[in-house]
Amino acid sequence: MQKVILQTLKTASKSSIRTKSTAAATLNQQWTPNQVNTFPTFQPIDNTDKSKQIDMSRHNADKWEENEIAAAIKDNSVFSWGASDPLRDLAVHIDHAEGVYMYGSDGKKYMDWSAGAVCTNLGHSVPQKITDAVTQQMEEAAFVYGDLATHNPRARLCSLLADVAPGDLNGFFFASGGSEANEAAIRIARRMTGRTKIMSRYRSYHGGSTSALAMTGDPRTWAVDASTSGFIKMQDPFPFNFEWDSDPEKASLKCLDALHDQILYEGPNQIAAIFLEAVTGANGWLQTPTSFMQGVRALCDQYGILLVSDEVMNGFGRTGTMFGFQHFDGVMPDMFTFAKGVTSAYLPLSGVGMRDHVFDWLRENPMGYGSTYFAHPVCCAAGYETVKHILEHDIVGNVRKMEPVMERELAHLVDEHPSVKQARVIGLGAGFDLAGKDGNFLMRMDEMHPGIPLLKNTLKDNGLITLVRGHHVHCTPPLVITEDEIKEGFEILHKSLYVLDDFIANE
Repeated sequence: MQKVILQTLKTASKSSIRTKSTAAATLNQQWTPNQVNTFPTFQPIDNTDKSKQIDMSRHNADKWEENEIAAAIKDNSVFSWGASDPLRDLAVHIDHAEGVYMYGSDGKKYMDWSAGAVCTNLGHSVPQKITDAVTQQMEEAAFVYGDLATHNPRARLCSLLADVAPGDLNGFFFASGGSEANEAAIRIARRMTGRTKIMSRYRSYHGGSTSALAMTGDPRTWAVDASTSGFIKMQDPFPFNFEWDSDPEKASLKCLDALHDQILYEGPNQIAAIFLEAVTGANGWLQTPTSFMQGVRALCDQYGILLVSDEVMNGFGRTGTMFGFQHFDGVMPDMFTFAKGVTSAYLPLSGVGMRDHVFDWLRENPMGYGSTYFAHPVCCAAGYETVKHILEHDIVGNVRKMEPVMERELAHLVDEHPSVKQARVIGLGAGFDLAGKDGNFLMRMDEMHPGIPLLKNTLKDNGLITLVRGHHVHCTPPLVITEDEIKEGFEILHKSLYVLDDFIANE
């Protein structure tokens, strides 16, 4: 009997232990997965090679019919800064181009009034030496990776740019596009200073990649505003709805005082760099007073902030000096970025020029930035011959010669058309602002006035193609343009603006 009781107690004890152990395991297990497998059913899509379906006879044809080209663009080509369908409808199919003109597939002639995207500075007739240099480099060494090998065009272009750039701007890094150049400069500034914040103006454009677009001040930056950090906008010397002062110098000082306050609020030891377009490009060709640029340089010096001049549009002669910052006495940036004009956009090339103290830091520290195509030998060959051509043919001198012609014609435009509010020109960086019936800008930041597409289509019909951004119309032709060609362009502008004048008057 005693043995039975003891056995019962042992059994009960084991049962109790198992129960407590199971409960403890359940209690301490923080998450229990589903017992039913909810993994989705794989939906196969045919990913086999389609080569047997390709009509190579069509792709090897010397020429496509117009309807084939139109179909391919509609069915397969994506446009960039706007919805693809309306941009496609406005785009001209170019068959060939020469000088300042482009010719449609139907033979119609168009004047390229914006040098593409303010980049085809030497026009559409490629100088033979540039063509020869590119062809030769393709034959000798079409590509080498820039961290593993160097090459003659890279060495020659670096050396020439060091000769062309003022002061101790002696170090050069090469990339492919303006956005990349600004991305590299941002990375250099942050790593060299150990700071994160980047300041830039509201009235600015610095590129389409994420950081460059975050640094941009115009509405294009809204696409990335919520997804980036560390980019601070400083008030512009040219506000949209007010003025600092009617006296430009007093306005400059007030704007600088506001910037000084902002630097102190943001924390001077947290700001890596201030990026400025020396002359505002895409946002209206505005030149600040010299005192403003000198004041920004002084603030950067006081607080150990790097000053970067974005010369992507300004650089290589657009504003009548080799670089835009040269309009401001004594102002030397720590770095400048460039693209577009360095090859006249014949091939993609961009870069960062830097003073010796930045270059010396990079001799022993990595910038933490790179790309497959940096310092591409064929692009460097194009850049080297392009910069030589600019110097040997005094392209900057022609810009200065054409500036008063552009100025006179713009003055006539303002006087003649109620739809033109004002105009500006510096070198061949020029344009005018459109006005509504009330005298204010024809459109604001995020509104599309119906007069804008009307003007674009009218210009196209009359044989002129140019950039129209918001209320601003670019007058930035190739830098090789002649006086007669400028006058021809303004004849088309007058003819087109009469249509806009009537449309606005009858709204």
